Amino acid sequence: DFRQTDAVTPVVLMGYANPVERYGVEAFVAAAKAAGVDGVLIVDYPPAESEAFAAALKAADIAPIFLLAPTSTDARMADVGRIASGYVYYVSLKGVTGAGHLDTSAVAAMLPRIRAHVQVPVGVGFGIRDAQTARAIGQLADAVVIGSRLIELMEAQTAEQAADVARGFIQDIRQALDA
Repeated sequence: DFRQTDAVTPVVLMGYANPVERYGVEAFVAAAKAAGVDGVLIVDYPPAESEAFAAALKAADIAPIFLLAPTSTDARMADVGRIASGYVYYVSLKGVTGAGHLDTSAVAAMLPRIRAHVQVPVGVGFGIRDAQTARAIGQLADAVVIGSRLIELMEAQTAEQAADVARGFIQDIRQALDA
C-alpha cells in the first residue's frame, strides 16, 4: 500500500539472518523486490560471508547495507567496501542502541578511515537523541540515523499523540540539519 502512494521515499528492511534463511534467500529477495524495498541490512550477516546474499540483492536492484562499528578492523571495512551499496551504517557507540553518550570527535576521527574503504555514503547512528547532536553528526556524515529516541518519545504518548510527537521531533531534527 505504501508504494502505491509514495514511490520516492526509500524503504530499508533491517533484521536478522535467521528469518531470511528460514524463508529462503531467493524467496526473501523476491518478496522484498515485490514490496518495493530499496535496501536490506541484516545485522548478523558478516560481510566476508555475505557475497552471495549481496549479489542476489543487487540483481534485484536492492542495496545490501552493512554495519561498521568503532571496533571494525580495516579488513572488515574493506570487505564491506567491496559489497555494500546504498550506504554503510556506522554504529557510533559500543553497546546497545539508544544508550550512552556520543563522542562526535571520535566519529570525526573514524569517518575518514571508513571512507578510505567504502565508496558509498556513510550514515551514522546510535546515541543521536536530539537536534543538536543530529546537527553535529550531520556536518560530519552523509546521513543521520535516529531510531531509539523516536521510539521512546512515541511510546511515552497515547496512540493519538504519538504521531504529533514524532512529527515535532522530526521537524526539530530537520531544522537543525538545515541550519
